[in-house]
Amino acid sequence: MFNPLALLDSPWGLISLVLIGVCIVHSIRSGNAFPWLYVIIFLPGIGSLIYLVAVLLPELFRSQQAARFARGARAAADPNRSYREAHRAVAMVGSVDAKRALAEQQIARGAYQDAVATYRDAAQGQFKDDPALLMGLARAQFLAGDPAGTQASLDALQVADPSFVSEDGHLLYARALEVQGKTDEALAEYSRLVAYYAGEEARARYAMLLDKAGRHDEAQAVYKQILASLDGAPSRYRKEQREWGDIARRAVR
Repeated sequence: MFNPLALLDSPWGLISLVLIGVCIVHSIRSGNAFPWLYVIIFLPGIGSLIYLVAVLLPELFRSQQAARFARGARAAADPNRSYREAHRAVAMVGSVDAKRALAEQQIARGAYQDAVATYRDAAQGQFKDDPALLMGLARAQFLAGDPAGTQASLDALQVADPSFVSEDGHLLYARALEVQGKTDEALAEYSRLVAYYAGEEARARYAMLLDKAGRHDEAQAVYKQILASLDGAPSRYRKEQREWGDIARRAVR
């Protein structure tokens, strides 16, 4: 006869007992008490695993799918809802977090100048040196076609917090220099960035700028590094980096 107290003698037994309890409670609350209670109780361990696989996991999966579908349906029916809510939060609360959320909504809608203004409004007083706000401002400025402003914001961030490190911020800084025509400075930043950047974008942009600067042999070496990095990498990584791998493959001679 099944003795639940015997399961208390080991960690695995405790886990099994907790799982049995969860399955019993769920089966009763969901109206699946019969015949599942017999399976869970009279096949201790195995019965609860069967219930987990047959009932709990599919139900969880369906719930997640339903939630995603509901979010998608709401967005399709009222695509401006989140934007209005962000505006309302700024009007009602006026907090830095609310302003940052609104700025990100503005970026998502291509209203880059509005996002710049919102980020500037948020980065006031005690928050004027906030790294997240300065990073957001720099990104909005770059998207708005103001690379000089991007550079200035990131320089201010580095002065405010010399220990701050962000590969995305570093890439943005190099790109801002490149767009301004500061090729040598941009190449120096890309060279430092590729040593730790998680992905192939930094290498690809570095190689393209090397090519543009007439340093073709160096560019070829970097393109080949990209292909070597992708060769044998997990399929998910290759898929994520496909854009940069395609650039490298087209460029390699």
